[in-house]
Amino acid sequence: MSALVLGDGLLFLHGAGGRGLVWQHQMLAFPRSRAPDLPGRDGAPPEGVDEYMEAVRTALPPARRVIAGHSLGSAIAMRWALAYPDEVRGLILVGAGAKMRVNPVWLDGIARREVAAIEEFGSWWFGSGADVRLREKSLALLRATPPAVLLADLRASDGFDVMAELGRLELPALILCGAEDRLTPVKFSRYLHEHIRGSTLEIVEGAGHMVMLEQPQATNAAIRAFLERLGGGITT
Repeated sequence: MSALVLGDGLLFLHGAGGRGLVWQHQMLAFPRSRAPDLPGRDGAPPEGVDEYMEAVRTALPPARRVIAGHSLGSAIAMRWALAYPDEVRGLILVGAGAKMRVNPVWLDGIARREVAAIEEFGSWWFGSGADVRLREKSLALLRATPPAVLLADLRASDGFDVMAELGRLELPALILCGAEDRLTPVKFSRYLHEHIRGSTLEIVEGAGHMVMLEQPQATNAAIRAFLERLGGGITT
């Protein structure tokens, strides 16, 4: 069965301070998938990963999905799979970790609406070889995010911890990480791989935390191969 059909039930969830459009290359490759904005982009965000997860879940029609999450989105994906295992057919965890603590200096600075703290957080998104225009566009997106929303996103990430629960994730999982990721280093992905039974780990060279934007072809190839290994149809 083709990857396009397999992409019917594929849900992409973005990370802190982002929008669904960070998955633009994946949406082109898997046009029947979904990449919604996380709740709260209008300035009224949820509190904590579980509230984000429930808000996304209840906004979509019931389905058994493959959920691809980046950073905060990966936390939402893992909590979804733990809380509602019958609704999740597989996980794609990008720039992920079982625990994702956030630099308290960034949290304090963003709480005080300090532009420098927001800029520094964004400067950690990319690997050394990322295109300058890509950096500028991504930082513009970050700057356009209301500080209260970015702060809620980062606080949710900071409070996330499923290290003791990974053994309950008994489903196919693809773990993707940029080799130069400084926000969720490769060791985080290796830990996930070691504790999620039967998972597949892909380290993408020439990419940092925003691997799906920095190396879209490698990212899409890994996702396509994972979906093909799953086989069968995914309902929408």
